[in-house]
Amino acid sequence: MKFSAEEIEIARAIRDKLDWVPRAGHYVYDETEFCKQASPFQDRVYFILNYDYFMKTVGGVDRFQEIMTWLPTWYDCREILESQNRTPAEIADQLQSLDAMANGTERLALYQMIASHLK
Repeated sequence: MKFSAEEIEIARAIRDKLDWVPRAGHYVYDETEFCKQASPFQDRVYFILNYDYFMKTVGGVDRFQEIMTWLPTWYDCREILESQNRTPAEIADQLQSLDAMANGTERLALYQMIASHLK
């Protein structure tokens, strides 16, 4: 899984506006370079596989949320947008109008949709 610099910047900009509870299966951006082990994905991007280990190492959920930024996957984005009362049809129409699927920028477009609703 790779995240573009623009996706990471949008995630950082909206991080305090999302009601995020870390869980296994989430990708995160390490804001403070807390993790000393190199990421197998890309610089400072990690996947929460062993939730208990991550929380213990970082010092708990609150500390984790302070130093990590959630990088929602496509599925996470769709759940967020639907929680914002966006219908699947509205989401699909927006993606089509941006030609996001053809351009390979669908997740970026989803991030932008989430951010526009949170302003």
